[in-house]
Amino acid sequence: MRINFLTLFFVGISLFNFAQLSTSPFSSYGLGEKGNVDHSVFTGIGNSTITYFDSTVLNFYNPATYNTIGVGQPLYSLGLSSRMSFYKQNDISRTTTSAYFEHFAMAFRIKKHFGFAFGLKPFTRKGYEVYDRIKVGSDSMKYSYLGSGNTSQLFLGLSSNLLKIGNSTLSVGANLSYLFGTSTNERRSVIITTANTNIGGVDYNQLNIKSFHYELGAYYKYILKERHLFTLAATIEPTQKLKATKDEYLFYGIVDSPSSFDTLYSNSGQKGNVTLASNFTIGLNYTFNFSDLRKNQSTRKSSISLNASYNSLDWSKFNSSFDSTNSMLATSKITVGIQYIPETEFLRSSNTSKFIERIRYRAGAYQYTLPYAMNNTQISDRGVTLGIGIPVVALRSASTINFGFSYGNRGTGIATDLNEKYVGINFGISIAPSVSDPWFRKRKLD
Repeated sequence: MRINFLTLFFVGISLFNFAQLSTSPFSSYGLGEKGNVDHSVFTGIGNSTITYFDSTVLNFYNPATYNTIGVGQPLYSLGLSSRMSFYKQNDISRTTTSAYFEHFAMAFRIKKHFGFAFGLKPFTRKGYEVYDRIKVGSDSMKYSYLGSGNTSQLFLGLSSNLLKIGNSTLSVGANLSYLFGTSTNERRSVIITTANTNIGGVDYNQLNIKSFHYELGAYYKYILKERHLFTLAATIEPTQKLKATKDEYLFYGIVDSPSSFDTLYSNSGQKGNVTLASNFTIGLNYTFNFSDLRKNQSTRKSSISLNASYNSLDWSKFNSSFDSTNSMLATSKITVGIQYIPETEFLRSSNTSKFIERIRYRAGAYQYTLPYAMNNTQISDRGVTLGIGIPVVALRSASTINFGFSYGNRGTGIATDLNEKYVGINFGISIAPSVSDPWFRKRKLD
C-alpha cells in the first residue's frame, strides 16, 4: 500500500502540468476560467463544495475541514476530468474535447484538533481558437485568435477546532498557495492572396504569474438530538495582488514560416501585477440520520444530506498594470445537491451489507453567471449533475472511487450568439490505509 501511494504521488507531480488541456472560447478574458469545479465528488452534488464533510474525502475547497479526517487515517486524493463541448452559432457548429489532471493532494490529522493538507490544484485555465475571414476584392483577410496556458496552485493548508462545546463545533482553516503558470494570447492577421504567400502579422503576448495567494475558511456544526446535523460554512479569498511579468512581440512576414518573420516590436520581462477581486462563498448543509434498521441479523445506518451554496465574485474589479481596460462583470453562483448513503458504517458491515447499499448516491444542479457578455447580455452557465462514490472495502480502509457526471449549457440562449452544450465526466480516487495498518503511528514494544 505504501509503495503504491508513493508511486501515485510522484506520478501526479510529473503529469499534472503536462495534462492541462482545455478548450473554451469563454476563457479568452483575463487569466482564463477560474473556479470551475471538476472534482468527482463535488460535481455529483451540483458543485456544492464548502459544506461537504466526510472523513473519506479530502475537501481542499474549504480549508477548515482538514481536521475532520480520522486519526491515523490520512487521505491521498487524485482527480481526472474530461469534457466534450458542442458549440453552435447560427448554422456553424463545432465539437471539442478536453482532458486534464484535476488535482492531487494529501491530508492527515495532527493530534486531536488539527488537520494538515498539501497538494497541487488548478487555479485558472485558458484554451481557445477563434477564426474570422473578411473578403477584400479578389483576396481575403483571415483573423485568428489563439490562447493557451494555465495557472496552478501549490498549496499548504492547516485547520483547527476553535470551539467544541457539547453538540457545537467551530473550526477555522487557511490555505497558503504559490501560484505559477503562464497565460498566452496570440492574434494573427493574414492576407490570403491568389499567390498563396499568406503575408500578415502576429501579435503575441504572454503573462507569467509567480506569486503567493491565500484563502480562509470556517464552519460551524451543530448536532440536534443526534439525528439532525446542521452546518454553516463560509470561505473567502480577499482582494490580492499577484506578481507578474509580461512578454510582448509583434511580427510581420510570411505566417507559419518563423524564419521569414521580421520583428516590429519586442518588450520582454515587463514587471507588474494582477489584482484579483475578493471571492466569497457561503453554504448550508443539513444531514438527517435515519433510525437504525434491523436487516438479516445486522443493523443498517442510513443518512441523507442536503447542500446549498451561494458565491459572489466581482470581476469588474479585476485589473492589471499591463492593461487598463476591463470588460468583465460581477458574477454569482447558486448550487444545490443531495447525497444518500444506505449504509454509513460500511466497514463495520462489509461482510453483511450488499454492494449497492455501500454506494454513495449523489445528484445536484447549479446556475452561474459568467463575467462575460455578448451583445449586452451576460452569459450564464446552468446544468444538472449525478455522481456515485464506491468504498473499497476489500482492504478495510476508507479508500473510495468516485465518479461525477454533468450536463449543462453556457451562453446567452440567443441563436446568433455563441452557445455551448457540454457533457463532463470526472473520476477520482481517495486512498487511505487499512484500519489494521495505520500510517504515521509510532510503534511500541511490549
